[in-house]
Amino acid sequence: MMNASGMDCAGTEFTDDAGLPMLLYAVAALRVEPAGVDGWFRRRPGALPAVISREEDVSDILLRLPDCWNIVDGARCVGLHDEIDILTGDPRFNRGVDEANCAIVGHADGTSFALLLQINAAEAVLIPERPFRERGTFEGCLSLDDRAES
Repeated sequence: MMNASGMDCAGTEFTDDAGLPMLLYAVAALRVEPAGVDGWFRRRPGALPAVISREEDVSDILLRLPDCWNIVDGARCVGLHDEIDILTGDPRFNRGVDEANCAIVGHADGTSFALLLQINAAEAVLIPERPFRERGTFEGCLSLDDRAES
């Protein structure tokens, strides 16, 4: 058994409707694409999420993005922002739009988009890491094998 003493367990703690804590401490990124309806995006085929930070929230990531990446105002993601159970039951979404928890960003070329989502500790264990350490490395955090995207 692992000794957790001395481990950094800092994070953002939200409470769900039942009063249960949800320890949010990692940010995951996922490639998305326009869904065909203005302002809506969907998971890109073959896209896999990656934990890009374990110390920041989404708003911190937004501040460090390269200048060619910007938040897409009013963007929503299919399967997330259209699911009533998520919007009412998940503390990340039941308080309205909060860029500290979730945002969709787009590249200036208009062809690349990513969903950034604050995730909890349990989810982070299941997702591979591709750390976003420097401004110029954001695209590398989103890289996928080209065969997986086709």
